[in-house]
Amino acid sequence: MRHWIIPANPQRYKLAEALKELNGTIDWRQHNKFEIGDIVYIYCSKPISQIVYKMEVIATDITKEYTIADKQYWNTPSEFKTSLTHNRFYRISLLAENYTEKLILNDLLNHGLNGAPQGALVVKEPLLSYLQEFFKE
Repeated sequence: MRHWIIPANPQRYKLAEALKELNGTIDWRQHNKFEIGDIVYIYCSKPISQIVYKMEVIATDITKEYTIADKQYWNTPSEFKTSLTHNRFYRISLLAENYTEKLILNDLLNHGLNGAPQGALVVKEPLLSYLQEFFKE
């Protein structure tokens, strides 16, 4: 099992609303080798600029025909259309939310993150231990 950080852009996708209305389960474009059971921390970019969600990978290699319908959560029709050009997704399920100010970008940088996440990255120590303080296993 690996721990990942992925970025989410609230100006492109209404993640909080999608998680609430889709019972905490969403599909995400799969660019990396995620495995069932992996933990994914979601870094919400500006204006939030912090890790808010801890998710678990529950399925991988889902084709677009079998993804959860989420068109209404995209901020523009063109963004949704672009999302469908990808044909491999993974499904993640919400484990926890945490809005502590200790998970803002500056604190993450002080604990081993190299910069604001631009894509999926594997979490290494000491950042992993720091995240686990706020998202108890």
